[in-house]
Amino acid sequence: MTAELEQILKQFDELARITPKDSSNIVFIGEANGFFTGNVKHLFLHVVRNHPEINATFLTTHKHISRMLREAKLPVVFFPEDNSVTVLAKAHTIVVDTFNFKQSTFAPLTNYARIIQLWHGVGFKKIGLVEEQSIVTKQYNDMNLGRLYSGYDTVVSTSPFYSEEVFKKSFNAKHFVDFGYPRNDALFRLPTKESMLNCDTDAFRLVGSLKKTHKTVLYAPTFRDNVGSPFSGGLDFQKLQEFLEEKKLQLFIKTHTQSGISLTSTTPNITIYRNECDVYPFMRMIDVMMTDYSSIYMDYLLLDRPVVFYCPDYVEYITQNREFQFPYDDMTPGTKCMNQEELHAALELAAYGDDGYEEQRLALKDKAFLHHDGDSAKRIVEYIRG
Repeated sequence: MTAELEQILKQFDELARITPKDSSNIVFIGEANGFFTGNVKHLFLHVVRNHPEINATFLTTHKHISRMLREAKLPVVFFPEDNSVTVLAKAHTIVVDTFNFKQSTFAPLTNYARIIQLWHGVGFKKIGLVEEQSIVTKQYNDMNLGRLYSGYDTVVSTSPFYSEEVFKKSFNAKHFVDFGYPRNDALFRLPTKESMLNCDTDAFRLVGSLKKTHKTVLYAPTFRDNVGSPFSGGLDFQKLQEFLEEKKLQLFIKTHTQSGISLTSTTPNITIYRNECDVYPFMRMIDVMMTDYSSIYMDYLLLDRPVVFYCPDYVEYITQNREFQFPYDDMTPGTKCMNQEELHAALELAAYGDDGYEEQRLALKDKAFLHHDGDSAKRIVEYIRG
């Protein structure tokens, strides 16, 4: 850290300390310091739409996000420009769903605000303070996980199980509340003009046009921390295309923001959903979810539709990328596929038959989600307003 930067951080901290906080001022900061997606996006839109008494502002460090929200006439500030420093210093409450903001230049401006941590997934991998003892992810020890997972007023969970078994063990916070995820509200209603912001509209148009002729599959794998990639298991995309065409399936691939994919061959039955875009309004239109170790399938359980797990690198993943907190088989109610032949069979059965996992899906849904509705944002706002 340079002396100049250190001085700026001290000035930001002092400004935040002496600036009066107005309880109506709430700042929303999305993933990667301002992506417009996930829980923060959907809670922000709910507040703007339903609570004019709240002075809500979305803060971003990304110019294209700032431009998009301005064009939509939504309240946004771009850091370090505009009046972003003042807005942060005056914030009584700051809403986040990752710890990225703690690693930013503006972090000291949040020091004296109430921090509401929405987080971004309920799955089976070790996170936070539990992960400090992990040998597999020992590189994270250099990130000071204790600092990144501490200092929150409230952590929002989805159920008593996840509060007790995951969040209370992974975070240092004053309160843990089982209100559910605002992004999952999108699974229970048609998208609005605002909720469609930062969605892949081309994918929406395509899935709509195929509704009467094809079954649709969303493949949403997670990234790899150290070794491999979601596609290192040897998927033959030409064979996959032939299978999808024969079975009248359309596959949409949405990779994690930290990974990506490009297809060189002609694969009309495979569509890339832009990985920086919000996928939650899209998920309600999909017939089958396909993933590996991502927690996204857990949210999809709220729709009670089949899930297929493609995990050819299972041993490599748990020994060189991430440790699991819970047994994989206990938390994955769907067929586990170790090769492409098994994958094809599982996708056909999930799309057109009975995969035999309905009871397990419903049981895990009840375990993971206290509320099975579209009112998570409403509950959180009522809590924030006190």
